[in-house]
Order: sequence, then C-alpha cells, then structure tokens
Amino acid sequence: MARTPDSILGLAERPVGRGVSAERKARASWLAGLDEGSRQWIHQLVDEGVHAGVFGVLCVLDHVRFLEDGEDKGTFTLTHTSPSGEQTQINPDQGEMLHDLYNAYRRSAQS
Repeated sequence: MARTPDSILGLAERPVGRGVSAERKARASWLAGLDEGSRQWIHQLVDEGVHAGVFGVLCVLDHVRFLEDGEDKGTFTLTHTSPSGEQTQINPDQGEMLHDLYNAYRRSAQS
C-alpha cells in the first residue's frame, strides 16, 4: 500500500497494533490537539518528506545521484521481466527519467 500524507498522519493519530509505545500515544494525543491550520502545516511537511524520499530514490535509479562520493560510482539497473521472459530496462540512461515522470505525475495529481 502506498503511503500518502493522509495515511501516514492517520496512523500517527490512531496508532494500531499490540503494545503501542508511550511515544506513539503521546504523539497521537499531540496531533489530536492541533487546530486545523496546524494540521495543514503538518500535512504539508509530511508530503514534502514523502516527495523528497521517493524523488531521491528515483534520482539514484536514474543515475543522476549516487550513493558513493568520489570518481568511481556504481549504478542500479531496474529491469522488468514479462511472463514470456522479455526484459525491459525501466531506467535506461537515455529517455525520460523516472524522477521527471514522478514530478510530472505529482503536478498533474495536484491540479
């Protein structure tokens, strides 16, 4: 299941599971006490954090951001294999970049 700011905040407000920690209970109580304006700010911060994480991983897959410092850098290859065995590289060095596609999707979803 994809995590959106709404689902992340929903789980923080109503923690589930056995043995919910005192920290999670305190955070849920704090969130419940916020006014609507403050809740919107929190929502925006969570949204920015989700975006930064996904965008950063896609930049690594697109070979425009690297895990290593220095001159020698490794890359990741993301390949889809169909049931017939045909393989397609999802993150080729040429063509549309995954991080650009993600940003375009986000922009279209927000309008």
